[in-house]
Amino acid sequence: MEQQHSEADLKNIAKQLSCPEGEHGVKTGEMMHSSNIGMTSSAIDALDLQNNETVLEIGHGNGGHIAQLLSQAENLNYFGADISATIISEAEKINQGLIPAGKVHFKLTDGITLPFDENRFDKIFTVNTIYFWQNPSEYLTEIKRTLKLNSTLVICFADKTFMQNLPFTPYGFKLYEVEEVKELLKNGGFTVENILSKTEQIKSKTGEQIEREYHVVTATA
Repeated sequence: MEQQHSEADLKNIAKQLSCPEGEHGVKTGEMMHSSNIGMTSSAIDALDLQNNETVLEIGHGNGGHIAQLLSQAENLNYFGADISATIISEAEKINQGLIPAGKVHFKLTDGITLPFDENRFDKIFTVNTIYFWQNPSEYLTEIKRTLKLNSTLVICFADKTFMQNLPFTPYGFKLYEVEEVKELLKNGGFTVENILSKTEQIKSKTGEQIEREYHVVTATA
């Protein structure tokens, strides 16, 4: 019985990571922001944001990094798309001072389509969401549709070797090698411009320092 409970716990962790819900989801959002900030900062750097650009983030979490993003250039327009109503509510609270200025917008999405016009964005980025894409090829087609011609997509994800050692990833995660992501992008009509691989020290759920390798893939549509 103990093993069953353990498996149920792991499944719940995986579910919360893919779509945080309720009070537990708020705490998950805080934990995700803390553990992802290094990866998020690397992805924002890779965007090379310029004045007056419109940027979309897919899977923005609690949005604790959005003020940092907006400081990268002048007159930026930020859109966040997430599948969790709980996490959007948290992001709206954390960024409530920025929303009235009309520079920050959040949209609840289904993880399959993007509710935006064609050629809407100068830059799109996503951190630690690719594991949950139901149909990666179709989702990349959606991303490409909303990107302006020759514009930038940045996908940031943790290395498969690291991820497969985590006890909850068997439950709903699709793990990727860099070459697989390159192939996906190429087949989706993107040109891979740069791949940056980094290693960082993060704190595990049990409080230990562990090493995580991750990749920042920059492509143009």
